[in-house]
Amino acid sequence: MPRSTRSAGERGSGTLGTALAVAVMIGGIGVAANVTIGLWARTTVESVAYDTARRIAETPVGADPRRHADAALANARRSLGPLAADVDLELVDRGDGHAGVRVRYGGVRLVPRLLEGGPVVGSIDRTITLRRERVK
Repeated sequence: MPRSTRSAGERGSGTLGTALAVAVMIGGIGVAANVTIGLWARTTVESVAYDTARRIAETPVGADPRRHADAALANARRSLGPLAADVDLELVDRGDGHAGVRVRYGGVRLVPRLLEGGPVVGSIDRTITLRRERVK
């Protein structure tokens, strides 16, 4: 059996380095997961907002534009599922033949809420307006 070349004073010296490496690896995986979830959530929210703006702009002939818009916004909230609690969707009607949606979403924090001012991924505050068209 080979003998160790380490002296008795060096026993356990690799433990600290291993613990730090594991901590860095876990932190990296956590940041990567939060970035991925933040970008996925932003993409989902933005897609639902664009679809909702398109539905609002395509008001059927004879339909009440306000009721049609309210139905489109309710459908968008159902489409977002649990994410809808963090998303603010509101009707924007400019009155000049353009209508759409203002969407606000806070995004995903990369650090715990205890640390204020930390980086956020996927936040959005955008107004999507389209020209109204009457659809048969």
